[in-house]
Amino acid sequence: MFIYPDLTESLQQLSTAGLVISPWLADMGGDGRFDPVIHEMFSEHARACAYTHWTEAERVKVLDSLAAPERMAQIAVYEIAASTAVYLAHETTGELDVDDELAAEALRRVESFVSQHGFGTLLQIYMLITSWENHNALRHYGEIPEREFVRGTWHRPWVDYSLGEELMFASLLGNVRIERRGERRYVQLSDEGRQVLARTTDMLKSAGYFRQRLQMLHVSQFNLFERYEQLANEVWPHAMEQRRQYLQWVGVTTGMRVLELGCANGVLTFDGGLADMVGPSGTVVAVDPALGMLARARAKQKRTGVEWVSFRHGKAEELPIENERFDVAVGAGFLHFTDRRQALSAMKRVVRPGGTIASFHPLKVDLDAPFFRDWFAPILQMAEQRQERPRNFLLDPDEVRGDFSSVGLVDIEERIVSIESPFSDPEKVVEHYIRGVGLFGEELALLPWKAREELIEDLVERGRFVCQRYSESERTIHFPGQWIKARVPL
Repeated sequence: MFIYPDLTESLQQLSTAGLVISPWLADMGGDGRFDPVIHEMFSEHARACAYTHWTEAERVKVLDSLAAPERMAQIAVYEIAASTAVYLAHETTGELDVDDELAAEALRRVESFVSQHGFGTLLQIYMLITSWENHNALRHYGEIPEREFVRGTWHRPWVDYSLGEELMFASLLGNVRIERRGERRYVQLSDEGRQVLARTTDMLKSAGYFRQRLQMLHVSQFNLFERYEQLANEVWPHAMEQRRQYLQWVGVTTGMRVLELGCANGVLTFDGGLADMVGPSGTVVAVDPALGMLARARAKQKRTGVEWVSFRHGKAEELPIENERFDVAVGAGFLHFTDRRQALSAMKRVVRPGGTIASFHPLKVDLDAPFFRDWFAPILQMAEQRQERPRNFLLDPDEVRGDFSSVGLVDIEERIVSIESPFSDPEKVVEHYIRGVGLFGEELALLPWKAREELIEDLVERGRFVCQRYSESERTIHFPGQWIKARVPL
C-alpha cells in the first residue's frame, strides 16, 4: 500500500508561497475558467516545467518503484497554477477573470516553490490533496459511476481534463476498485483507500489546509455576493437601526479617527451612520478582505460624495496600517470570520492608548425551533451523526470577553441585544445564510461539490414547504447579539 510521507510542513510552505490547489473559488456555470490564450499559456508552461523537473531522481523520490501516470506531472503544474491564478483574481480584483499578468504571477510562484523545495515535493502535495478530494467523494457517495468520476462532475468540476489517469493510479495502489453492473461500471473506495483517506485528512487538518480553504470560500462568496445589502435588509429588518445605536454606545463622535473592520459594501460606513457621526473633521478608514465588496463600497461613496472615508484591502489579522493611528477600531458582523485574538491584537496595535476597540456580532442561539429543524434537517442531521451540535460561526459571549481580556484590553463593557430575523422567502434566506454569509460553511465545506449543490437546492425546496406549514411568527428567530467594547491601556 502506498503511504504518503508527512507533508504537514510542506503544505504550510505551499500556503506561505501563496499557492493553492482546487479551492472551489470559480463559478462553475460557465464554459471554463480561462479564455483560450490563458489556457494555452498554462498548458505550455506545464509541459515545459514537467519536462525539465520531472527527472528520474524525482520520480524515485515520489513514487519509489511505482510507475507514474504519463501526464500526472504536467497536470499537477497546470492545476496548481490555474487554481492559484483564480485565487489571485479574487485577491486582487474581486472578480473571476484571470488576465496575462495574474497568470504569469501564478506561474512565477510555482517556479519559485519548485526551486526552493523541489518538484517532487510539489507533486506529492498535489497527489495528497487530489487523492483526498477523490477518496472523500467516494466515501460520501459509496460509489460513483466511472464516467462521472473520470469527468469530475460530482466532486471536481473545476478541472478541464480527464481524471482517467488518477483513477488508474488509485486502482493500481489498491485504494479503489471498479465494479461492473450490467453495462455500467462504478468506482468504489477500498478498505486500503479508507485508511489512506483517514491519514490524509489528519495531515491536511494539522497543516491548516481545511481552515485556509474555508477562509478562501468566505472571501470568494463575499466577492460574488452582489445582493448582499438587499438581502441583509430583508433578512435582518431592524439591523440598520441597531447598528446606529451600537455606534452611539461605542462613543463615536465628531472629529474622531475611526478604523472600521469588515466594512463589506459600506453598510455600516454609510447606511449605519459611521461616516456621518465622525463628519468632515474626522476620518474613517474601512478595511475588508473581499475586493468585490470594496468596489461596491467605493461606488456607494461616489454616490454620497463623502470624502473623509477611504477603503483598504486587507484582513483584520494583518492590518496594513501604522501603529496608534486611530481613536476607535470598530466593526459589525466581522469578528466571527477572523482569528479573533490575532484580529484583536492587530486592532490594539493601531489604536492609541486610551482608545476604544468594539465589535457587534451574533451569538449562539438555540436552533431547535420546529420550523428550523424541518427546514435545515439535512445539515442538522450531519452534526447529529457525529453526536455534535451543528458547526456554525455563531460566537459564545464568554469566549469573546476572554479574547478581549487575553490581548490586554481593559475596562470591558458589553450589552446583549436581540436581532430579529424572519425566515420568509426560501430563496433569499438560503442565498443569504448559506451561499452568502455561510452560516454553516464549516459543515458544508467538506462535502463533495455535487452533494453541496444538491443540499443547497434541497434547502430551498424544504423552505417552500416550511413557509406553507408554519406562520411568520413561528418562522422568526431572535438571534442574540453582543455589543462589546474595551479600552487600550494607557
